[in-house]
Amino acid sequence: MEGGSPRTDSKVVSENHAIKVLAERNGLLLSLTTKTYSYLLFVSKPLIGVRRIVTRDRIVAKAGYDIERVLALIAQYYPTRREGARTTVDDGSD
Repeated sequence: MEGGSPRTDSKVVSENHAIKVLAERNGLLLSLTTKTYSYLLFVSKPLIGVRRIVTRDRIVAKAGYDIERVLALIAQYYPTRREGARTTVDDGSD
């Protein structure tokens, strides 16, 4: 691909400073990144909504730029606080 955004496995990733765009088979992910937090806007099959994550966690890259895996990692790193909900991540080392 000449210039523009990198394209791999039917995904388009555009990273331009604070605003990043991921378009892939499951939908669209827009990210506004600051030094501390990234605000992720999902317009996808699994979720239409916003999530805030810690920028240094690099969840989108760790998930291989796959929206479903991004959501799974967010659920693992940031469990919701509901009555009876787990507040620690099980790494399977038991």
